[in-house]
Formats: sequence, structure tokens, C-alpha cells
Amino acid sequence: MARPRKAGLDYFPFDVDFWDDYKIMDLLNRYGPLGVCIYNAVLCEVYKHGYYLEVPKEKLASQVMRLIGNRWIKDKTLVLQVIEFCADIGLFDHALLSQAVITSAGIQKRYSEVTVRNKVDKSKYWLLEKKDTHAALKNAPFGSVSVTETGVSATETRVSDETIPQSKVKESKVKKSKVKCVLRLPCRNGEFVVDEELFTELIHTYPNMDVKKSLEKLSVYLKAKPFKQGLVSSAEGYIRMWLSDDDAQGKYRLNKKSGYDEYDDCEFYEKYSRLYMLEQFKDLEDPAEDNDDEDNTAQ
Repeated sequence: MARPRKAGLDYFPFDVDFWDDYKIMDLLNRYGPLGVCIYNAVLCEVYKHGYYLEVPKEKLASQVMRLIGNRWIKDKTLVLQVIEFCADIGLFDHALLSQAVITSAGIQKRYSEVTVRNKVDKSKYWLLEKKDTHAALKNAPFGSVSVTETGVSATETRVSDETIPQSKVKESKVKKSKVKCVLRLPCRNGEFVVDEELFTELIHTYPNMDVKKSLEKLSVYLKAKPFKQGLVSSAEGYIRMWLSDDDAQGKYRLNKKSGYDEYDDCEFYEKYSRLYMLEQFKDLEDPAEDNDDEDNTAQ
């Protein structure tokens, strides 16, 4: 008789750019380090059982409170608030949370990468499309062994990148070259390419603002202050936050009536206004000259 397959994990990946994720930043700003600790405790409970956890929120809150300790959490109401907030910002799936199920697309993607060779039934509450699941399997370590099948770490059997055929490298370079670059932003670990697809989306999101001008200012800002640069993986979130701030402050507005940009540079605006006024009144006669002409005529 075959041994039943284990759905739960003994470990799960923890990304090194975890703290650069804007969702984690939002959680940290709202509930501090304790909120992030509660989120990680819930993740452990989920992965312990697989890629989802069916449990009433009140019961889960009691489990998390027991794990962290009542020295730090006096009331499980805080845990419930953190769980709800995690769903609001996309760390958990909101619709499934209302059905007492804890999971998310990110949780399932990481689960797929770890269980690359384990044929676990993933039909229940599965959020990823087939193409997303296939991408997760492609990104999994080459030759890795699932931790749900054996006790061997996946990193012990990983094949070096040097053994990958060069044709695959060339193929990936060809695919990258087809992406049209609008702008490049410096990052700590490389450059983030703002392609046409993302740029078009941003233009539709901020139709009254000169998006390219704002992004060019961001590029200059990041080059001048390297310590402000983040990782490539978190650059898109930073871009959206930057544009949102510029839009809220009314910067780089587009004046659709006249077709000219509405500059926020006061000095330029004042200079332009003076030139405009001089242009409008240059053909008017000087009243002093008119008086002189009248005096000469009278004489």
C-alpha cells in the first residue's frame, strides 16, 4: 500500500526582498513589527497544512496568540484586525477569507515552486491559472527535490547555472530585446525597464499628468541619491507611489484646452506672463507721445 502524499511543507521560501514589498510596508506602517510577526505566524500555519487553511478566523486568532504569547498580544481582536488588513492589501484572498479559508495567489505560487515534483491535488481553492502554475514550475530550481517527498533540501540537488545550454540564454536575450523600453530606472541590483505596456497603463491611470516627465524626474532623483534605490522586484510599486504623490500635489499637469503643459515652475510662468503682456500691448500708442502731438498742432 502506497504511503499517502504529504500536502504540508517542512519549510517555505522567504524572499530576501521581503521588506521591500510595498504590501509588507503597508502592514508595517499600520501595525508595526507585531503585525508582520502575526502575518508570518499565519503563513506557517497555512504551509503546515498545504497551500490553504480552512479554519474559522476566531480559532486561527487564538492559535496565533498562543504561538506568539499573551505577553505581546493581550487580545485576539488585534490578530483578527491584522488578518483582515492583510486581505485588504492583497496578502490574503479576500473572497476566500470570508469563507474561512486562508490562501492567496502568492502563497500558491511559492507552494508550486517547492512541490515541483510532488503530485498534490491542487483543485480546491486554486487561484492560479495554468500558465501561472507552469511559470512557477519553470522558475523552480532545476533538478530540485520536493521537501514533501523526502527530507533532502532542494538546495542540495540544485544544478549550477553554468550547465544550462547556451541556446536557452540566447533565446532569453532575444525575448528581452523585443520589449520596447520607454525609460530605465536605477536599482540596487540592476535597472528596472519601464516598457510600453506599463507606460500605457500609467498614462491611463493618470490622464491629466505628464507621466514621462514625472518618471524622468524620478530617474534623476534615484541617480542623485543611490541610498533611495530599491530592488528591481519592488520598483514598479515605488513608481506607482511616486506618481500618486505627484498627482496628489498637482505636479506636471496637462492643460488639455490649450495643448500646453501647465508648468509648476513659478519663475518660468511669471516670465512667460510678462512676455505675453508685452506682446499684447506693444502696438498701443504711448499716451505721452499723443499729448506732444496735440500740443504741436495747437501751436
